[in-house]
Amino acid sequence: MSFPIYRSQDIRQLEQAVFASGMPSHELMYAAGVAAFEVLQQQWPQAKTVSVLCGAGNNGGDGYVVAYLAQQAGYQVKVLFSSPAKTADAQLMMHKAQAAGVVIEAWQGHLLSADVLVDALFGIGLNAPVTGIAEQMITAANHSAIPILAIDLPSGIDADTGVVYGVAIQAQVTVCFVAYKLGLLTGEGTSYAGKVLLKQLDIADCFYTLPNIVNYYHQDKLTFNTRAKNSHKGDFGHVLVIGGDEGMGGAVMMAAEATLRAGAGRVTVATHPQHVAPLLARCPEVMVQGILHPHQLLPLLANASVVVIGMGLGRHAWGQRLWLAVQDCTQPMIVDADALYWLAQQPIQKANWVLTPHAGEAGRLLGVESDAIQAQRLQSVQQLVATYGGIALLKGAGSLMADGTDVDLCPYGNAGMATAGMGDTLAGIMAGLVAQFGLSRDTVTKAVVAHALAGDEAAKHGQRGLLATDLLVPLRRLIN
Repeated sequence: MSFPIYRSQDIRQLEQAVFASGMPSHELMYAAGVAAFEVLQQQWPQAKTVSVLCGAGNNGGDGYVVAYLAQQAGYQVKVLFSSPAKTADAQLMMHKAQAAGVVIEAWQGHLLSADVLVDALFGIGLNAPVTGIAEQMITAANHSAIPILAIDLPSGIDADTGVVYGVAIQAQVTVCFVAYKLGLLTGEGTSYAGKVLLKQLDIADCFYTLPNIVNYYHQDKLTFNTRAKNSHKGDFGHVLVIGGDEGMGGAVMMAAEATLRAGAGRVTVATHPQHVAPLLARCPEVMVQGILHPHQLLPLLANASVVVIGMGLGRHAWGQRLWLAVQDCTQPMIVDADALYWLAQQPIQKANWVLTPHAGEAGRLLGVESDAIQAQRLQSVQQLVATYGGIALLKGAGSLMADGTDVDLCPYGNAGMATAGMGDTLAGIMAGLVAQFGLSRDTVTKAVVAHALAGDEAAKHGQRGLLATDLLVPLRRLIN
């Protein structure tokens, strides 16, 4: 199954190749309108009235096709346009809708009333702030409380980055044509797109000659080898979890438990002495060593096959000393949370680690504001690898995993996961999988996808109040 993610310029190039093969452009537009109307019927089967917001370009043309089909199917339909259709194909579809009896009016501050709104104002070509009538239409649509189907992408969103150009349609569903747009799947655009459905419009595989800019990592790829019956714990790695300064023991506890739940054979925790007893009481399966001086880490490092550091490490002298003590570590490392803070103070480059920043931490590592990271998430994760080596995970909606060769995207997860401890459990899951399957972008991506899917499973009873440790039960099912 193919899930292409293309830049807008690549999609235009692909479409031109399709047209050059003999398909008229208006036929592809009509196919897009058919696909969008089918989605409307599937998602809102009880709807009887539809209002379509059309722009002047080809995205508006798709909207006129939807209006025509809805009219033919017996819906009560109205089109409101920001300006008359300008492209030849959009004009053709506008006349087709008019001939079918669709009511078509210029926007004049209408009070929107319908069972479903269809957003066909802007397509992939938008690259400037939305102003004037279009801004009024988007604002009115969002304030109407009517569910919105966005055609190709919510108007106001940059197709390649997800950046919002002032205002953007808040869609419940987006039907995306030809290929996924990265701006729908990562960053700010994810908050506007709602459910994203890809329709490739029966374009033959031979036209998809350009490589994906990012690999859409579908859950079907989340598979692991079956363990041999004569396995023993030594076969599945020994993870050393380092963190938990005074008052921050919870972070390292969650990471350690998640490491075991991900299947690591053995887990040792190096933490502040005050956390030893509570950690053993919570999770007696781990081994724990209270650490006051860095030299106490040396025998633990010698026995570890994977090191994960940073959860609750803190930004005081204790955490800094432990961070400096692992600088020459040759085992695979997962560098998280406060360890990323210390790395930003004195940058070094290593090939044997995974860096796991969110946008704020990535900004610190790259010397820019977090907004700049969010505006260019793909370039940012690639820059992290170029600067620091190894593998980089840029966390957030639509997490990106890069290794200098390729980039994966995780399309799963939910807003309930925006809570304390989620990063700690992810670091632990990643350490557990690296201990079993080795350090690679694929292993890192599987950890992120498993974590996100476990979050989605745990959120089925509601996103508010979701705890990081709620993920551990569904996690077991997912990795087995």
